[in-house]
Amino acid sequence: MPLFACLALSLLPPVGGSLPVSPAITTEPPVPQSAPAAPRIAVVNTQAFGELINEYRQQVVTLQTEFRPTLDTLQRLGAEIQAEEDALQRLADQLTPDVRLKRTEDLERKKKDFKRRQEDLNEAAEKRASILLNPVREKISKALEAYAKERGIHILLDIATAAEAGGLVYLAPGMDITEDFAARYNQANPATKPAASR
Repeated sequence: MPLFACLALSLLPPVGGSLPVSPAITTEPPVPQSAPAAPRIAVVNTQAFGELINEYRQQVVTLQTEFRPTLDTLQRLGAEIQAEEDALQRLADQLTPDVRLKRTEDLERKKKDFKRRQEDLNEAAEKRASILLNPVREKISKALEAYAKERGIHILLDIATAAEAGGLVYLAPGMDITEDFAARYNQANPATKPAASR
């Protein structure tokens, strides 16, 4: 799921009302009416924020550090399960039915334990990520809106979302504001000390 969905800013003034009716006979040429300016469109790659925005990257590192021991334990358990499966296949003909059944049951118990631990890890990581990352995401979203308004950008699209949907065909040079926005955000929001562990 992308960090941000499409951010479309409706900054154009409403266009409406009727055109003045020219009199049937006139002595002055009609004043030409200018066409409304085309909306200015820019794109941003929100997936790059994890690398480019220091405050966001710092929170991601904090999250990874907190869950590293649990993840390492799960990886070891996964490797043990894979080794046991390989051994059972390799030795299938050499094992007695009782031994093969016992080892298969043990393996199934390990797989269930692995799956339960994996689900617990995912749930805990999602909760902690929302605590660490959502405040930064909200700041970034508000900063993006202010950035777009300051630069007269009417529509700001997320490249990551468009690319995933297969809707990105062509991007003219200069339309991507990701790096400029990230640099300005970092300047205005210097990263602080990492958040304390839970």
